[in-house]
Amino acid sequence: MISTWVGIAAMAALLVWLLGVGRRQDAHPPEDDVETPIDHAELDAAEREIRDDPDAKAAADAVDNDDDDWGPGSGHSPIPGVLP
Repeated sequence: MISTWVGIAAMAALLVWLLGVGRRQDAHPPEDDVETPIDHAELDAAEREIRDDPDAKAAADAVDNDDDDWGPGSGHSPIPGVLP
């Protein structure tokens, strides 16, 4: 009789642990941070760095072969042999 209750309690504890009851999660993931102010000086410096980079090229020129460009808006499927 006692072993039955011990088994039930163990299974209940396992179920609680698997479901993560009591585990708190942040309300918003870090990429959804809208409260931190934008550092405009850092953003301007990063844009100048890219603008002045001699090796930088336009996104349209990033691939040598048009068939290798499968990104959004390219009209190509990311899966070879599958039409968009």
